[in-house]
Amino acid sequence: MCRPTHFLRDAGGPLTTPRADLTVRAPMPKRRSKRSISPRAIIVLVVLALVLFVIGEGWLMLRTDRGQILAARWLGRSDEPRITQIVSRNIRHGLGVAGVVPDSIRELPPSSADDSSDDPARAPRVRWRIGLPPDASLLQANHALTQSLEDSGIEVMKGRERVGRSEDQQVVLLVGSGGRATHEVIFSRMPVIQGDPAQPDARMAIVVYGFGDDLELASAFVKLPAPFAVALPAGTRGGVGLFKAARDQGREIVLHLPLEPINYPQVDPGPGTILVTMKPQDIARTVRRYLDQAGPVAAVANHMGSLATQDMTVMAAIFRELHRQRVPFLHVSPAAGAVCKALSSELGVAYAEPDAVIEYEARAAAPAVLEKRWKSLLAEARDRGQLVVLVRATPHTRKFLPAALDPKRLKGVSVVPLASLLRRPTL
Repeated sequence: MCRPTHFLRDAGGPLTTPRADLTVRAPMPKRRSKRSISPRAIIVLVVLALVLFVIGEGWLMLRTDRGQILAARWLGRSDEPRITQIVSRNIRHGLGVAGVVPDSIRELPPSSADDSSDDPARAPRVRWRIGLPPDASLLQANHALTQSLEDSGIEVMKGRERVGRSEDQQVVLLVGSGGRATHEVIFSRMPVIQGDPAQPDARMAIVVYGFGDDLELASAFVKLPAPFAVALPAGTRGGVGLFKAARDQGREIVLHLPLEPINYPQVDPGPGTILVTMKPQDIARTVRRYLDQAGPVAAVANHMGSLATQDMTVMAAIFRELHRQRVPFLHVSPAAGAVCKALSSELGVAYAEPDAVIEYEARAAAPAVLEKRWKSLLAEARDRGQLVVLVRATPHTRKFLPAALDPKRLKGVSVVPLASLLRRPTL
């Protein structure tokens, strides 16, 4: 007989069979909740981060010229040789901004008879005489140098006008930091001598351009024994070393700024080109970086830029930075729709265009072609009184320029620094 199967019925539920094995499980342990960070700990971490940031920024600041000048002022140690060296470097930079060429700076002995220091014991360590041409403005040179030094944290402690022993007009500045003068800077403007047959009537400035990435060609031109400026491209490989080599040779520098041309990038000015799609703050930052790399420059010139020079936003960003650093703009081969001339006047930037460009003749195989063009430019300089000429850098012009710029062959034309023929605004 079969045993009856017993069914269990849950209350109100279906019939179920009895479980063969019932396992009793222990209760699961409760998970510990994550401990939240207290507000006090967050505040401590934020304060520590800010302290570390301030320390890092301060350390970086102390590595700059301005940081060391400010530290010397606070600590009262402005007479240290390191500070004197920094002030010297910034004065040279300021003089470059003012359009003063390095050859016009002459160091004077500390015991010179025309010492302007009231206290010999606190006389400046370094004394420089800066020669300016007869038509130069002492006020503009003084203002440009003073503004440049103040931007670097250096003080112009005293300034006065006087007449030198040679009847030359002078402005004497005492420059230093922390109440101690490290430099005496004497701007001297020679008087105009009427009827001097040795004084040429015409003035000409020469700028050699077109080096591109050919650093070897640029280095060869920089070392030539001839008085001309060089237009060096910004943003190129090895460009920083080339700028330094030009400065070491006392060569006047024009910063060749690469600007976007029509049909870019098929037509390409090279690396670091300023494009019309860039934001104004990025354009200004790029121009500032290029000027810092170049050091003191006589002017900034466009390299190509047939599209960028027609863009109001692009040129306004460039000109605001040039105005801030008081650097003229030399516009090469202006496009028909360029906005540069009108905009420069509105924003207070000195503007100029070259009077002539030697391009085809510099590439011509026949030397007579280059010689003929050069003679015509000398005649034009005599007629007009002054001329700014751009010369393409080629093997032909490398051989031609030293002989062509010999004073004996110029016949009444004086080759002068480019800065002396460019107007510089004082504001």
